Amino acid sequence: MPPPPRYAAGAACYAALAPEAVRWTPAASPSGRRRCAIADPIRVEAAGGAVLERPALVGCPLAAALAAFTRDVVQPEAARHFGQPVRRLSHLGAWDCRRRTGSLFRMSEHASGRALDLAGFELADGRRISVARDWNEGNAGRFLRAVATGACRYFSIVLTPETDRNHRDHFHLDLGPYRVCD
Repeated sequence: MPPPPRYAAGAACYAALAPEAVRWTPAASPSGRRRCAIADPIRVEAAGGAVLERPALVGCPLAAALAAFTRDVVQPEAARHFGQPVRRLSHLGAWDCRRRTGSLFRMSEHASGRALDLAGFELADGRRISVARDWNEGNAGRFLRAVATGACRYFSIVLTPETDRNHRDHFHLDLGPYRVCD
């Protein structure tokens, strides 16, 4: 599988957000934690035609990737599986100044605003599709698996309930330097 695209940084990234249908506001990088600074920080409220359940503090390149992924993968898969669009994305969090699970030294991509934990989707009719509940359930499970597979074209690392117990209830999506697609 080819690597995901590289997303612009700085002013070029901010300029690219409009065509990607991202609703955002400028944000400051978390202060006092140099190891956990975010380059090009923004607070994302909507991406790719879907509103985030609550705003997420991320770096601009992650917002661009999320918007492209939602537009190109999530929305077409929702139309194919359910005949309607996704209106809301549920997430467990984005920025979090912490180490990688199981590591004493390496920081998580969450610590630099390059990761988001996506937990579910709300369809236009109000139906909720949850990674925790629906991963192995019929049409909803097929939708989730198609979305997870498609995410690999936009993110460096995609972890799912198939990865380990830590990801049983969400997709971990990040733009880190490594390549893993579960």
